[in-house]
Amino acid sequence: MPPMKRKLFGLSGLELQFAYEGLLKLQKSLVYDYDEEEEEEGRAPEKFGEQLKNMVSLLGSKLEGSRSYTFSGVTTDDSTTFNITYTGMLDLKPDFVQNVEKTKTLNFGLLRICIVNCIFWKVTFLGARVWIDAFLFRATAMLPSNKRMVLSTDHVVPFTNISSTSLRKLYGIIDYIATVPIFDLMANISFHDMKVNKPSSFFVIEAKLSDPSNHIAQAVSEIYACGKFLQQKVLRGALTNGHDWIFLLMKLNDDYNGASYARSPQISLGIQPTWAELVIPNRTPDLIAGILSHWINHSFSDLGSDDWFTV
Repeated sequence: MPPMKRKLFGLSGLELQFAYEGLLKLQKSLVYDYDEEEEEEGRAPEKFGEQLKNMVSLLGSKLEGSRSYTFSGVTTDDSTTFNITYTGMLDLKPDFVQNVEKTKTLNFGLLRICIVNCIFWKVTFLGARVWIDAFLFRATAMLPSNKRMVLSTDHVVPFTNISSTSLRKLYGIIDYIATVPIFDLMANISFHDMKVNKPSSFFVIEAKLSDPSNHIAQAVSEIYACGKFLQQKVLRGALTNGHDWIFLLMKLNDDYNGASYARSPQISLGIQPTWAELVIPNRTPDLIAGILSHWINHSFSDLGSDDWFTV
């Protein structure tokens, strides 16, 4: 066995956990900077990413056994293993235009700042997060005056059994959790705090630079793991690259073994940035902010008559 592996296996349980969480966060934040010529010649630093992925899997296996899944490794084929079924599309209600008008308070100045910072958002990791932050901050400003939101990033989801009859576990990092705490002093809420106090908690999964529709299986597995650990029957979340948004509604089975989910169509900003001006067509930014604000406030509830969507 190579010296590095012997040293890793020599870590204590707590040291191993810290090392695992550190590498997992590094993997989530990794940004490659290389030119097209390097990529074409096969010299792009993807090898380091693969090595890092293998090391994360190695540590995860050491912590909880080899029959485990990381969120990033989940594929559509795993849905059968997890007993998760797709039930259909979430359609916007016909009166969504009126709802947009009611919530048409989105700060376009804030969006302009975002675009200045991520005019090339398709090629920067930072760009996606600037957009996501902007929408989540705007959504919390739209919550009722007697409520507030705590936004936290890069939460390590505790190892969670896929089912009561399986030794396999799910683990990884979820990008954003927006909670509406029940106590004013609650801040930096951990998963254990959420399990005990059960504040409304909304989950956002970042697709980074990719088309969000390619990451649905991964996003579904993340929300499922959160639901099983928190023992919540209904969860709401969003999958986004900051520019394109897919909203997800998950319902866990009565025994928390398996679930079903519905998804919205992909809602895109359709922004056309140029150096001379910024074009934001239609009311899509208002629509996204309005949905986020409502879903954050009703994150553990099924769709109601006042919701933006119907199944």
